[in-house]
Amino acid sequence: MKGKKRLYMVLMGVGLVLLLGAFLAWKLSAPDGFGGMLTGVGSGLLAMGFANWKMLRWAEQDPVQMRRDEIAANDERTVAIRRRAQAVSGEALQWGVMAAAWLSIGLGAPLWVTLAAVGIFLGKCVLELCLMVRYQREM
Repeated sequence: MKGKKRLYMVLMGVGLVLLLGAFLAWKLSAPDGFGGMLTGVGSGLLAMGFANWKMLRWAEQDPVQMRRDEIAANDERTVAIRRRAQAVSGEALQWGVMAAAWLSIGLGAPLWVTLAAVGIFLGKCVLELCLMVRYQREM
């Protein structure tokens, strides 16, 4: 637990250093892509380190409640609800990608944009079929 806490503190520190580096890159007129990259990675590390550190702190303060929450999250009914929600959101995203492909055709976007959207749609369909076959064999 103490090692994890130290790791998350280090991640927060690295995130802050990268954010300061982005600020310095902006002051020194470095390319925008470089500063943007430092900002994105730094803020991501800072947020991830802080969130995980805070979760460890909560677990230390009230371990009984954290154990109850963990049991509730892994409950069979909760897992089934979560999987069903993920399946429905995947369907909605799939048709959203196809709507974007149609929109790109209507707006006269380059052909690669439309083909990329169609490729993502087909990739999702193939992955879905492969997973269906795998789960049918397992059950």
